[in-house]
Amino acid sequence: MGKEPKIEELKRKISFGIKFWLRFENKNILGSGWADLLKNIKKNKDGSLTQAAKECNYSYKYAWNILKRIEKRTGKPVVETNRGGVGGGGWIKLNEWGQYLLDVYNRYYKEISKIEHNLEGSMKTN
Repeated sequence: MGKEPKIEELKRKISFGIKFWLRFENKNILGSGWADLLKNIKKNKDGSLTQAAKECNYSYKYAWNILKRIEKRTGKPVVETNRGGVGGGGWIKLNEWGQYLLDVYNRYYKEISKIEHNLEGSMKTN
């Protein structure tokens, strides 16, 4: 049987975090991971969903399913796409709705980060 850690060692390992989601008609539509996917789609100059998904450690299929879930839950797609030919050449980019959702998420994230920082500084776990 291993040595049990001391309570003081355990106390030092406690941290604080807030998770939140954008909701649309009581359905979650955008949390941190899905927002990162939209952000990576936006910043990807080649318009590659494969690359944006890879940056989130998602498969292409999972990333595409995320986009479809957001569309299903809100009734509007968040991206514009153009299919490539046999050799590729397609692209994906955020549309106005996708950019709006990302902007709203980022505004909430900025404010919640301030609250999180203030709470972490004022609440001691010892």
